[in-house]
Amino acid sequence: MIEYENVKDALKQLVQLNEPGTTFGQVSTIVDNGIKTDKREFTIKDLQESNYELLANVCDLLGMSDIYLES
Repeated sequence: MIEYENVKDALKQLVQLNEPGTTFGQVSTIVDNGIKTDKREFTIKDLQESNYELLANVCDLLGMSDIYLES
């Protein structure tokens, strides 16, 4: 996970990931015991996980980690 140093960069990444027209190919690599075994299609679940990590990073930068720690 990339840790952003400022809110602007994290938000720019969120916008880029969620822009209409953004396409995703086989970008996620399945790792088994540190060995790359396969690639698979980028799924909605992958997008949710990416968004969640970025949003948690924004919360941290704003001093509001309680937002995601409560759930």
